Amino acid sequence: MLVIDAKRMVEEGHIFFLSRNGVWLTDYVDVKYLNGVLNMEDYFATERNGHQLNDFYDPMTNTLDIRSNGLYPSNVLSNLCSNGFRFDGMVCGSMEGFLQSLKHQDRDKQRQICSMKGGNARKHSVTSCQTDQIVWWKGQAYDRQSEEYQKLIRRAYQAMFDQSERFRAALMQTRGITLIHSSGEPNPYKTILTPQEFCLILSEMRDNYDRRDKGIVHKKRVFVDMDNVLVDFESGLAQVSEEVKQEYEGRLDEIPGLFGLMKPMPGAIEAMHVLQKHYDLFILSTAPWKNPSAWSDKVTWVTKYLDDVFHKRMVITHRKDLCQGDYLIDDRGKNGTSEFTGEWIEFGSEKFPDWNSVLEYLNVKEQ
Repeated sequence: MLVIDAKRMVEEGHIFFLSRNGVWLTDYVDVKYLNGVLNMEDYFATERNGHQLNDFYDPMTNTLDIRSNGLYPSNVLSNLCSNGFRFDGMVCGSMEGFLQSLKHQDRDKQRQICSMKGGNARKHSVTSCQTDQIVWWKGQAYDRQSEEYQKLIRRAYQAMFDQSERFRAALMQTRGITLIHSSGEPNPYKTILTPQEFCLILSEMRDNYDRRDKGIVHKKRVFVDMDNVLVDFESGLAQVSEEVKQEYEGRLDEIPGLFGLMKPMPGAIEAMHVLQKHYDLFILSTAPWKNPSAWSDKVTWVTKYLDDVFHKRMVITHRKDLCQGDYLIDDRGKNGTSEFTGEWIEFGSEKFPDWNSVLEYLNVKEQ
């Protein structure tokens, strides 16, 4: 079932009329008013795993208490719900998995817990971080009470919102309702996330999503090539034996598995996170026709290094000129780059020798 923002349509002048059988109809629904697909199993469920689900909506106060044992959408908004997503290249089986993993400095242990569903992740909760108020993410320490920590948490929730249609549809069902979480620990020194922090993040995401097309200037679209722009081609060749190089002399890009060995170009990962805040980003790359592994290797590379930026935002083609955008960052004029209708930023040229020069030209700076 599609979820349509009918209230917003009325506010923006669309006409609805009532049919004889009591159904409200309209002539046309633009795709911008579609908020996702409603999971009918979630919507009609009254019990889960043998336990009764409760109605935590209070019509007197117009509040919804977010609880894992609540009726839809309360239960789907719970951190314990299995709304899987990827964040900074890590698989998150649930938001609870991500949050509990922050308590572990060991990266293997963190990766294991992060991939867990909510109930299993909660069993691995520890209190050691309450002593020094330090949490960890991918080897970096964060002060639990710092603004940097809050930014990290918000980025994770935004990744889940963007990638999980189930979670997004549930959150948008709560328009006009005040979100609360009555079962959490309110002291920020005793918990990884307080109810106030949790509900504020969800409310802001919901409201920002509603404002996305209201008087907001759409971001300009930037396409980014991979080879020698995001990815260091030579770093992959350095890991290949001389025997293999000789075998593929003159066609090195056809070496099976080569693209999966490559490292990021200096400053590329950081630049993408900066540009993401200001532009609508897509990867626009070409893969060798006679090297089938290169196509899948490129997807694997993006998933490993930049999945939070380019998740399902990747185009592989030999006709880049067919893609419509404002900028194309590419090191060569081949495969339609020189015919691109927007502006070609020639990466590696005298004008754009590195990512710092590109960021400066696009009027953005690393924070």
